[in-house]
Amino acid sequence: MERAVRIAVVGPVDDRLAGDLRGLPLHPEVRVAASLCGDSEALSRFQPDVLVIAFEPGAAEEIGALRLLRNLWPALAVVLVCRAEDELANTTLAARLHARLATYPSSPGELAAAIEQARQYSDRPHASVFVDLARGIADEINNPLMFVSGHLQLLRATFETASDRDRRDQIAAAQHGLLTIASSVDRLRQLSQAASGPRRREATDLGALVTAAVAARENKEPPLATIAPAPESHVVQGDPEQLQAAVAAVVQFADDLARLGAESQLLLEMLPGGHRLRLVAAGPSLAIWQLPHTFEPYYPTRALRGHGYGLGLFLAQTVVLGHRGQATVRRQHDGSLQFDFALPN
Repeated sequence: MERAVRIAVVGPVDDRLAGDLRGLPLHPEVRVAASLCGDSEALSRFQPDVLVIAFEPGAAEEIGALRLLRNLWPALAVVLVCRAEDELANTTLAARLHARLATYPSSPGELAAAIEQARQYSDRPHASVFVDLARGIADEINNPLMFVSGHLQLLRATFETASDRDRRDQIAAAQHGLLTIASSVDRLRQLSQAASGPRRREATDLGALVTAAVAARENKEPPLATIAPAPESHVVQGDPEQLQAAVAAVVQFADDLARLGAESQLLLEMLPGGHRLRLVAAGPSLAIWQLPHTFEPYYPTRALRGHGYGLGLFLAQTVVLGHRGQATVRRQHDGSLQFDFALPN
């Protein structure tokens, strides 16, 4: 059985923070302490994997205690939390302490993402940076795309005779390409919307979404990932459209890894307070995968050259975090990669 992640919450934090951490679908073990100096023995016995800490102004003694603690436990991940209005003032301190900075109260998924990135010792930008970029690209492309599409439609209408068939076919091919670009723009818009959380909430069966994604791959050439059927319903409250896009992206990614030569397996599991879609992949091609960058847009394309995975994993992560879930990846002892997408009930 997998051990729960141990998180220590220390300092003058918002009273709701510990409860929000306990409510994460992977159910971490959370302990609260008033200070590093005053509760050092209790923290030593607890041996947390992650330290979520806030400092009072001028807390030099606590900052020194944290530095000492990092020397004693080099593997300890640290998340420095503050109010949104204090984020800029704490940026330099977080960098000096090699801590991940997170604001609280926060947007959906920010806290879970900060904890995961701290555990990976990641220096990647906040997901909001990528989301803002996606939104900007979609807005930048959409107007000229609509302009060109409209002109092509008018131009095609002028070629009506049989002798103009070749030109009509050429325009039709160009229109097909524009539809592909429009689909990518829609995906960027969907991604930016998902970061704000579900637009509506309905009872949605993740098992049915996996089944639909499997049915959509019927005409694809093998090899394909092994996908275990869900023997029971896995109903969550969420945005059906966003969840469908996330599940489809994970299934497509699992299949792409299988075509690359990796052993790729996908299964849906029950959790005590939620549900988990787990992808396990193993193969020599995954050896160079840098986990802190895994969920960055297009990182898989850079890590596995010649294969275009695009926005799929980032979209899945964004949807899951927006639903106050968790998206994690771990390298196992045998070298395989384990992707977990966990959602609360």
